[in-house]
Amino acid sequence: MVKLPEEAQEMLNNEFCNKEKPLIWIATVNDGNPHLAPVCFVKVIDSDKLLIAVNFASKTMKNIQKGSKVAIGSAKYYDGYMIKGTGKIIKEGSHFEEVKNMVKERFGEKIKPQAALLVEIEEIYSLKPKPGSKRIA
Repeated sequence: MVKLPEEAQEMLNNEFCNKEKPLIWIATVNDGNPHLAPVCFVKVIDSDKLLIAVNFASKTMKNIQKGSKVAIGSAKYYDGYMIKGTGKIIKEGSHFEEVKNMVKERFGEKIKPQAALLVEIEEIYSLKPKPGSKRIA
């Protein structure tokens, strides 16, 4: 099991879409065509999973449902992380209810999530500029 370091958890965890935190970007691919989408409702679970609200990222959701792996990145100037893993789209149950509550807390009824995305973390990379391997887990 791959666990996120505390610094990465702090950077990525943004349950209520705080504008002061960096955006998180999700990359997927379908038939060789890459796709990139920004998200901000992200919760770290047990330091080895990310729970993400899928509000407008329809293409991302479709790519994952077709089997695409995911890469997630977030950075502040000279510091950041890239996560690689497997995503699962969830449209009912406790994880979906949790993302609905996260979004409702921030935006009321104005935005309704399409799904929850649960990402099982498989690899973690530092995005700090330095020579050599940047894989940290």
